[in-house]
Amino acid sequence: MNEVPHHQSVPTEGELLRAALADAGRYAFPGTEGGMTFLIMAALPGAPDDEDAAYDGPHVLMYAGERADRPASEHREPWSAHLHDATGDYLATLVDGAPGDLDAVADAVRCAREVTDALAHRYGTAPMPPL
Repeated sequence: MNEVPHHQSVPTEGELLRAALADAGRYAFPGTEGGMTFLIMAALPGAPDDEDAAYDGPHVLMYAGERADRPASEHREPWSAHLHDATGDYLATLVDGAPGDLDAVADAVRCAREVTDALAHRYGTAPMPPL
């Protein structure tokens, strides 16, 4: 999995998921709304590694409870992921919870795989390769 930034001794939940998605060639960005923090990623394959591309088209919002910027050591709620259209309207849930308790790293890898597989199925692209 990609390296977590070294500016912190403890990575956040969002940094772990961003690294797992980057391993699959997908790029997610941190976002904030109404006190909640999340990750946003462009849904379409081949989208540029650019935050504006994520907001300007169909996109996936990913949440670990209400705080994606929480230290990974405090991971308590599994990631969920929801597909939205370019205007922000909800389309579908791609990931809804985890099977049993997963640590922060395992949950990030699981969510990245499920999101990329769901998008591959929806948009006809190759799924994430096995780890």
